[in-house]
Amino acid sequence: MQDTNQALERLAKACRILEMNGHGDLSLGHVSLRDPQGRGFWLKRNRAGLGEIRGPEDFVLVAFSGEKLAGEGGRHSEWPIHSEILKARPDVRVVAHTHPFHASVFSGSADTLQPFTLDADYFVELPRHADDVALVTTPAEGAALAHSLGPHFAVLMANHGVTFCGTSIEHATCVGVFLEKACRAHLLGRAAGLQANVLRTETRAKRHAQIMTPAHIEHSWDYFCRMLDG
Repeated sequence: MQDTNQALERLAKACRILEMNGHGDLSLGHVSLRDPQGRGFWLKRNRAGLGEIRGPEDFVLVAFSGEKLAGEGGRHSEWPIHSEILKARPDVRVVAHTHPFHASVFSGSADTLQPFTLDADYFVELPRHADDVALVTTPAEGAALAHSLGPHFAVLMANHGVTFCGTSIEHATCVGVFLEKACRAHLLGRAAGLQANVLRTETRAKRHAQIMTPAHIEHSWDYFCRMLDG
C-alpha cells in the first residue's frame, strides 16, 4: 500500500497540474490509476475539482464492474471511460477525461488538427469519437470510446471534451497538457486566417519521435511540478 499511496500522491499532483494548464471545469473531469493489485482502478472522487485533489484520500478504488471497493467519497458516473480503456489497453496505466476549453471547442468541429506548432506533433493522428449521449455511463459506451481511441493516447469526444491516457502518470499528464496547447494553436491560427504548412506523414512521424521521448516527458513533468509548487 505504501507504493500505491506514493503513486496516488503523484496522481493528485497530476490533477493539480492539469487544472493549472486549462483542464479544470468546476468539479467535472476525472483521472484514474490502474490498481497494481489488479482489483480495478483508483479514480478521483466526485464533487471535487481537479485543483482540489490533494492526496490519496481523494481517490476511490473502483472495480472494473463499477463497484466501489475502497476510499471515501463518491464515484464519478463516467467510470466506464476508465474501466473500458484500461481493459482494452494493457499498456495504459493512467486514464483521464477532462473539458479543457480549446480542445473542447475543437472537438465540436470536423477539422483535422493542424501542425501550427510542435505541440500538434505529439499527435500524428488524433481520433474523434461521436456519440449520442452527453455522458459515458455504461460499459458499452465506454467500450465504444475505447474503440475510437484505438492505439492512440488521446481522443476527442465530439462536442464534449477529451479523453487521454498514458503509460505513466507523467506521460498522461504531458499528453493532456500538449493536447490543449495544440488545439489552442489550431484555433488561434484559424481565427487569424492562416493555413498551416502541409507536412508529410513521414515528416510528422519523425518530428513525433524527436519530441515524445522519455527525457522530454521527465523534463516537462519536473517543470510542471516546479510551477505548481512555485
